[in-house]
Amino acid sequence: MSGADLFSATLTVPELDGVLLPPSLPDLWSWLRPGDGLALIASGTAFEKVCSGPEALDEALRGLDWTHLDLDESGGEPVAFLGHGFGGPDPSGLPPALLRVPRLMLRNYKGRCDLVFSHAGVATADELHALWIKEAERLLDALGRPVPPASPVNLIRLNEMPSPDTFRRRVRTATDSIAAGRVEKIVLSRRITVAAPRLFRPERLVRELAARHPSCAIFTVGFGGRTLVAASPERLVACTGRQVDSYALAGTAPSDPADPFLGGRLLSGAKDRHEHRLVVGWISSVFNELCDNVQVPSEPRLMILGQLEHLWTPIAGTLKPGAGFLQAAQALHPTPAVAGLPLAEARTLLDELGESRSGWYTGAFGWVDRTGDGEMAVVLRCALLDGDRAEVAAGAGIVAASDPESEFTETELKLRTMLDTLRSA
Repeated sequence: MSGADLFSATLTVPELDGVLLPPSLPDLWSWLRPGDGLALIASGTAFEKVCSGPEALDEALRGLDWTHLDLDESGGEPVAFLGHGFGGPDPSGLPPALLRVPRLMLRNYKGRCDLVFSHAGVATADELHALWIKEAERLLDALGRPVPPASPVNLIRLNEMPSPDTFRRRVRTATDSIAAGRVEKIVLSRRITVAAPRLFRPERLVRELAARHPSCAIFTVGFGGRTLVAASPERLVACTGRQVDSYALAGTAPSDPADPFLGGRLLSGAKDRHEHRLVVGWISSVFNELCDNVQVPSEPRLMILGQLEHLWTPIAGTLKPGAGFLQAAQALHPTPAVAGLPLAEARTLLDELGESRSGWYTGAFGWVDRTGDGEMAVVLRCALLDGDRAEVAAGAGIVAASDPESEFTETELKLRTMLDTLRSA
């Protein structure tokens, strides 16, 4: 076999009780949807390829000669994880895009639990057996070690990019550009670095996020000494067979259970409805190119996540012949919810304003199995952990009616979601 040839084997194991959470491993990659009972927890690396960007991920996956042995005929397919940044240089130094097939993956979903072993290259049966037993012992030992809770600590803000005043100036420049007809919408972001009096524990952060946001996609991506952890509410695309769907998520307000009219004001607010319609229209146009039977609800719903609520429209369709999951993911990223509209003009304006995205923020991460089913989420509500330091980011969609102070406040609210959780990590 060549180095790009992969062999995987799936073995059904006894079901695990409760919601499975990732353990403490330096090379951990995981994907959880606690509300759906889905957990994909991987350790070790059978195959990995750094790619120049998201457009190269599909080519890298297609280049694999991937065989699979389903030992119990469970129907469980092996999985590759994949992710990428927003595009352009990443100040954090993370690779533009990455594809990884883990040595071992534990999958727990809807009453079924299995282990998927993978290997690239030439090996004897005895060598494979030894490799997989060693990896299984490593993962199961880590899963068996409890992660003690920690008392909340105070975080110190070390720096922020851009400064608050610079961000407000960028908002004013953006609204001037919108008034001049250059763009309809643009998304500006802020990122801050914080320090804690102890080392951050990715597995503890995941546990906190899973408890607070069970409907989100919660994932970890290990980069040696650093780990990206996110709880994303925004599905870029999910595919089962030929059925695909995506989320339009734009328009944000504080969530206050004591104010019964707050959600109604968000649903009826002209500024947020306009911002949301732009995203819905763009995703719908992409779906119309790729899909038949496109379904777009006439009115948005409310998605309530902790201290914030968002306007949310799920969009679905049936892939046309020749279209696939990764083609849809590439066509949909970046959506106007994280970049702007029109896309090319928005990207140019972002560059002119000095906007940069770090740590894969507003990129995408997810998984795809050997048959082409999978899911990717936009990298939002995320933290790049590095010892006792963490980098977090948040953005705001700027339209004609945007006010600099209101947009700054929105980013502070979004940042607080992750910062509050980090205090217990």
